[in-house]
Amino acid sequence: MASSISGSVGEGGQNQAEDVRTVSTLLNKILSSPLPVSDQVSDALIQAIRDFQQDFLSNPDGRIDVNGRTWRELTAAVANLDGGGPEEPITEGEINVGGAGAAWTARHQWNDSYEAEYSRWVKQLFANKKGSLAACLRNPAGNSLYTDEDRNNSIFCDCADLPYLLRAYFSYKKKLPFSFNISISGSRYTNNNKPGKRSSFLKSSSFSSLARTISNSVHSGFFRFFWTTENTDTYLCQVNRESVVPGTIYYDANGHLLVVSRVDDDGTVWFVDSHPDNSLSSKRFGEHLSRGYCRQGGGFRRWRQQEITNSGTFVLTYNRNTRFFDAGQSQCQSSYRVDGLDLNYHQWVKRTLATGGGRVDPVKEMQQQLSALEEALQERVASVEAALALNIHKKAHPSSLPYNIYGADGEWEAYSTPGRDARLKAQIRGLFNLIKQSVTAVASGNHPYEFTGTVRDLLREYDSIWQTSASSIQIHYTNSAGTKVPLALGELMDQLFKLSFDPYHCPELRWGDTDAGTCSDNSDKRRWYDQEQRLRNVIEPDNSAHTTLDWGPVNTPDIHVGKLLARLKEQYT
Repeated sequence: MASSISGSVGEGGQNQAEDVRTVSTLLNKILSSPLPVSDQVSDALIQAIRDFQQDFLSNPDGRIDVNGRTWRELTAAVANLDGGGPEEPITEGEINVGGAGAAWTARHQWNDSYEAEYSRWVKQLFANKKGSLAACLRNPAGNSLYTDEDRNNSIFCDCADLPYLLRAYFSYKKKLPFSFNISISGSRYTNNNKPGKRSSFLKSSSFSSLARTISNSVHSGFFRFFWTTENTDTYLCQVNRESVVPGTIYYDANGHLLVVSRVDDDGTVWFVDSHPDNSLSSKRFGEHLSRGYCRQGGGFRRWRQQEITNSGTFVLTYNRNTRFFDAGQSQCQSSYRVDGLDLNYHQWVKRTLATGGGRVDPVKEMQQQLSALEEALQERVASVEAALALNIHKKAHPSSLPYNIYGADGEWEAYSTPGRDARLKAQIRGLFNLIKQSVTAVASGNHPYEFTGTVRDLLREYDSIWQTSASSIQIHYTNSAGTKVPLALGELMDQLFKLSFDPYHCPELRWGDTDAGTCSDNSDKRRWYDQEQRLRNVIEPDNSAHTTLDWGPVNTPDIHVGKLLARLKEQYT
């Protein structure tokens, strides 16, 4: 490896032929798609330098200076790749790493067979989901790895903990090596995060001790890395039926993690979701889940394979050697052209994962979205009831809101619902858009849907489903007088943007009933409620913004499904 270059290379550099060739050769050692080696600097080389600099420079300039930061980082990365450490991983037969003082003894290395078994285990574990991860692990009918020691399992799990605890538990039961980032440079919502120190099963005395370390260490920022970053626990993966399987992770760049629990033949992806109150719920992939950008690592991610040496050193697979690494940046596009049709990211994922022709049945899609919406509403009931059970609503309202209502701590983090409410509205918006777009497309005669009828036929089916669901989908909440109050979907649609996310409000306001005589909130709380209207109008949360009372849109978004159907019926009849 060259010890230095004689002049700068890249954007605005001296770009001497020998130096350009040296830099190209070094970059090709770490790139998943090698560049042509030439004596002339190219736009592709400059971009490759910028991409490499994303990990450690806030302003990548596309240039490597003599003995500068980028040169040092590049030569260190290549040395690490070439050196491979003093030991090679054990590749054949059983291993024996761990023993006294470790959480377990590793007997096997991860391989494709164990990856497939892990996926099957996750699918079975959540096929009959219980109230929490601990409850799922205590269930012998779902947990094929259950033993008597799981009887008293009480691990705590929120959304970021979930993928780590699943992977650690499986590794423990199958005697596989497990290591993970215990720190990062950056936070939940910063860009250019970098992996920091690592810990492993060797540094904990038991699985329960390791689980506590995970819960006390990891957060959603541990998935927020520029898409080519090495030495991360997970990596941005390809979207296909082999890669997106139970156990694959979805990182919502707004700061949320979900784990795939199953993928249906029609391409529908189902997740298990864990919450700050330790509960689990099911989620259906849709437009309410943000992807973000490649620089944030948003989208579907898989665990990076790791192996261990006899001395306990971990070796993580590089991106370029990882079977499902998304080297083509397929998850990073703003739109997708498939069979002459322009699709958004969420439509592309479903079409890509579907078996057969991949065309979506719009009627079935509507029914599925309504089922997912019903579950989301029931989850919100449980979330609001948890705050009521602790009488949070009876406390005096704080003198100010958190700097960011989506990323606070304490009572606000545990019992407010701004993020949950935004996702609920996004689900309804997704249903609204499905109806609007599919009706327009079917009316035009050129559409990507599995539907052969006329636009009037489609509207009749939509309207029939909606009229039934508007009354049959119903929740019950407990009002301030202790009475169970029914609330049907049709009613909720009318007061959707009145639902308060503020845990210090009465249950009636939490569910948008501003006229209820049972609510005893004083004038101060009512003033807070009125001032929070613009925040309630938000559908796309921003976890880094200063969410002041005038931060959201003035006008309430138009996503009322019933009113949309009425307009469309008038237009096409």
